[in-house]
Amino acid sequence: MKVALTGAAGHLGAALLQELTKRNIQVKALIRGNDIRCCTGLPVEIIKGDLHQPETLPKLMQDCDVVIHCAALISVNGDPYGHVHKTNVEGTQLVVDNALQCGIKRFIQISSIHAFKQHPSLEVLTEQREQVDEKAFAYDRSKLAGQKIALAANNKMEVLVIHPTSIIGPFDFKPSLMGQVIIDMHKGRLPFIFNGGFDFCDCRDVAHAIVNATTMGEAGQAYLLGGKWHSLKQLAQFLSEASSKKINPVALPYVAARLGLPVVKLIGALQKKEPLYTIEALEALFTGNRFISSDKAKAALNYTSRPFEETIQDTFQWFANKGYLDRN
Repeated sequence: MKVALTGAAGHLGAALLQELTKRNIQVKALIRGNDIRCCTGLPVEIIKGDLHQPETLPKLMQDCDVVIHCAALISVNGDPYGHVHKTNVEGTQLVVDNALQCGIKRFIQISSIHAFKQHPSLEVLTEQREQVDEKAFAYDRSKLAGQKIALAANNKMEVLVIHPTSIIGPFDFKPSLMGQVIIDMHKGRLPFIFNGGFDFCDCRDVAHAIVNATTMGEAGQAYLLGGKWHSLKQLAQFLSEASSKKINPVALPYVAARLGLPVVKLIGALQKKEPLYTIEALEALFTGNRFISSDKAKAALNYTSRPFEETIQDTFQWFANKGYLDRN
């Protein structure tokens, strides 16, 4: 079996490269740009290019049996320039079209927990939960649209959709948004956090289940990969234990966070940077579902989720070993 992987340089993509090569599965990795740290020391065929370059995808998928479509643009600040839609929706259409033309047998679409409505947030969320509608944030709508495009091709190739929750863990080269939170928290750059949290899953556990999905699971089905809900305050506590350093930021309530939105938006505009936080980030933190079920994936894909403490310990150690905690 040979696998074509898009988004290989991202956090989940890097974890997938580790899992695929550990199982001696041949893999061709699509990487946009020159950052190939995710492939260092791994027997990976690197394909440089972009989803929207006509020659890239046929080259990536040639002689492959399975596509894992991991490439996506994550946004917590809308889609003011259309990049989210172009990547997550138009890009997915291109990947699906090329997969069909190249005779790909199985297609694994990486979606998101945010393709589902989170409310009611205290009731168990399964694959049967209602999907988001046109009122949802741009990123959420784009992930739903992407998975619909993939599933529409299920009668021509086997399509499975994977919905991870908030991914955290090692192999976070760029780093990701949550990876940067951990780094900043350790360095004391976050004197305050918010009194909310996420359902966190370990990138290694997610990668393990996705690679299982290359031969396991039922075509046309969706699978939730979650862990357990933890507050940012708990994250700080576990990071304190992992680093042997007192990390105790002040946790602000939702009201304070909402009142500060106009200020952080203005500061971001003046500095020509992304705002420190947005309404989308707050909604995910404070109103995200706290009881996400991975029972279906456990049964069909042998999905398991390790303790959050272990994930934080390993993530901290990985950042420390790679020198991220020494940089200014």
